[in-house]
Amino acid sequence: MKPEEKNFEKHDQFTLTMIPGAFARKMRTCIIFQLFRFAVLNVKMLVVVRKSH
Repeated sequence: MKPEEKNFEKHDQFTLTMIPGAFARKMRTCIIFQLFRFAVLNVKMLVVVRKSH
């Protein structure tokens, strides 16, 4: 077994994924921020649909 392969045996498949920080976790659970993001995405979709018709 190669030496670099030994390092991967210690980790499971999820250790290479990013873990959100405290700010990101708060923004994901903040209802006001989620409503704002929902509105922004809806406006973007309306712009795309309006351009296509």
